[in-house]
Amino acid sequence: MLIAVALPAAAQTDDTDIQEEDIPFGLQEAEEDDADTFFESNFLSPLDEDVELEDKNPFFNDEYYAERLKAIPAPEEFHVYNSTVRSYIDRYATRMRRSVAVMLGKYNLYGNIFDDILDRYDLPEVLRFLPVIESGLNPKAKSHAGAGGLWQFMPGTGKTYGLDINSWVDERNDPYLSTDAAARMLKHDYEKFGDWSLVLAAYNCGSGNVSRAIARAGGVKDFWVIYPYLPRETRGYVPAFIAATYIMNNYSQHNIKPRHAVKAIEVDTAVVHYDMRMEQIAKACGISVEEIKSFNPQYKTTFIPGGRRRSTIALPVDLTVRFAGIEDSIYQGTLAPVSYTAADDTTMTDSDETAEDEVVAPAPETKTYASSKSRKYEHSKSNHKNSKSQGRKGKKRGGGSREVTIQQGDNLSKIAKRNHTTVAELKRKNNIKGDRIRAGQKIKVR
Repeated sequence: MLIAVALPAAAQTDDTDIQEEDIPFGLQEAEEDDADTFFESNFLSPLDEDVELEDKNPFFNDEYYAERLKAIPAPEEFHVYNSTVRSYIDRYATRMRRSVAVMLGKYNLYGNIFDDILDRYDLPEVLRFLPVIESGLNPKAKSHAGAGGLWQFMPGTGKTYGLDINSWVDERNDPYLSTDAAARMLKHDYEKFGDWSLVLAAYNCGSGNVSRAIARAGGVKDFWVIYPYLPRETRGYVPAFIAATYIMNNYSQHNIKPRHAVKAIEVDTAVVHYDMRMEQIAKACGISVEEIKSFNPQYKTTFIPGGRRRSTIALPVDLTVRFAGIEDSIYQGTLAPVSYTAADDTTMTDSDETAEDEVVAPAPETKTYASSKSRKYEHSKSNHKNSKSQGRKGKKRGGGSREVTIQQGDNLSKIAKRNHTTVAELKRKNNIKGDRIRAGQKIKVR
């Protein structure tokens, strides 16, 4: 049985205690070049070379680490400190210093998404750091086993929790939808095990493996008791998570300098009503294809199936209203493109326009979220029933028009959320130039 063990205070450990097969996927990925190189090179400050120098990492004794862990707001299960946790902390603070600096910068984009959704499901705030060990905060990370996205869902598990995976989109890569699915999965397992360390173990290897390990340990529901009966990677998973919570809260004590955002990360969404390519939108709006792709990791290619399923596209806030106003012209090809330097000159082909979907379903429910003060996305939640396309390419959805009366205290964001649309769409339908509206005014929402 493994328990919290204090190491000799004079001994400085390294990560040689960790076997490679014990390392969670996110830690392996984080040591390699991040797939989201566009985001890293265009939105984050340059890498400070000091973060890669191991001799910049100061020595701390075990009492220091144990006290720092206890100070983190988290369930008691995540305050355990022992030699295995220490080994993972040393790994983060030495050979993974560059990756930690990058992840701290990328957290600006996803942190509020995690916090909002975890709070909605009344889950511990500390679970926000789970994607650090799952994917290294790379929304397009894919493991050798086939798991994908920030939260590393296997295809079958993703579909069980309502994520579409088809010819055009992989919603495991969608920051909001995948986080919502992960929160529901974590909540379900906590209701079963009642212990957060066991919940994380189940997240890694499945609740069935955890239940069998508990049975082999005589029915004791304690991660460190069932440790010998768990798969090897799962044994390292919980200690790696505890170490991640430590380093993300105490990086400055290890002289790790975050890569701060140097460009505003502010985007909004617009509904796409037609089948079109990101290249068309890029030329019309004066933005690079690579930037569009970086904000829309759920799309497998640059093709957006707006005419076949409810689709949205995230763009910088100043371009969402422009796109909503010129979408028809973009689709019809009657708009002269603005000048810009394209990052991807791929053109639409007939095969792209007529690709068949594996699962085509209506999307009755939409969700809006914010990942920073003004980053908002609207997404659909499919019912996953096989059906035929909702109409031919170019045919708009929806019934008749609908108006609502603005109430005292309303703003465009609240109205958009209540009526399953976006602020950009409301502005387009009502020819609103700014953000000022008044109580008693009628506004079209459909």
